[in-house]
Amino acid sequence: MTQKQSSILVVNFIMLVITSCKIANLSKEALTDIEQSEKIATQKLNEVISAQGFNVLKSKNTFEFTATDYWPGIIGNIAKIWPEKKTTIKFRHNFNTFDGTGLFLNGEKEGDLIGIQSWNYYEKSKDSEEIKKYEIEKKKKLAFGLVIYHYFLELPYRLYKAPIKRYYGQKTKKGISYDLVFASWLSEAPNPDYDQYIVWINTQTKLVDYCVYTLRENKNPITRKKYGSIAYQDYRNIDGFMVPFNMPVMLDNGVIKKDTTDKFFHQITIENFTLGRFDEKELYPISKVKKQIDTK
Repeated sequence: MTQKQSSILVVNFIMLVITSCKIANLSKEALTDIEQSEKIATQKLNEVISAQGFNVLKSKNTFEFTATDYWPGIIGNIAKIWPEKKTTIKFRHNFNTFDGTGLFLNGEKEGDLIGIQSWNYYEKSKDSEEIKKYEIEKKKKLAFGLVIYHYFLELPYRLYKAPIKRYYGQKTKKGISYDLVFASWLSEAPNPDYDQYIVWINTQTKLVDYCVYTLRENKNPITRKKYGSIAYQDYRNIDGFMVPFNMPVMLDNGVIKKDTTDKFFHQITIENFTLGRFDEKELYPISKVKKQIDTK
């Protein structure tokens, strides 16, 4: 059997296993009554918001960062969001919205711009000033990538506003104690419309070091019925806001279960990060479209 044939068999087996899975579920039995559990969870998330400096991000309103997203291996090549396995993008976002742009800095799309404005997807070619609008379903992967990295950088703030929050007690990893907080929408039990999240809050720093999450929005057949996990590493203080400059992602609870994140599914590495250096108007090129906040 050739190496190519072996690779095809491996991919087919993995896809068979993954697509046969039921909807992922992260909810657990509450340790206390619901009211007390929600109260503790809200308090823990509020501590993260304070420690990470979300008041600074809120006051600056806009932020910009350059990051490289690397998807290694055969599976990474199939599941990747961007055209290249290793893509560098300059992101610009408006706080507490889903609005933003991504400028490709390498590969076949180098110089091209993609954007989301109130859930309207658009592109601007490096060879033209024309803004071209597309149905978001036709550009699902690019739109998903643009929104998801924005969302995960603001995750504690977003989850604080979730209607369903539960405290799942404490666990220890590598000698560090963590508070576990669950958050979701509509129901604590799994539902096909809303994701579930469990953040691992470092009891010493009050920052989120890990998060396990479902993938309801992702239509990729390799990951849509699974769940994923992300590690927030290399926090740096940028004008009072703590930014994780390295974020490896693994399938299932890999960042929790594994001793190391070296065998990541993909990894986002930030190269630079600035706050409030541009006017938010630059993110709204489509006229007569009202600005939405944290809503779909």
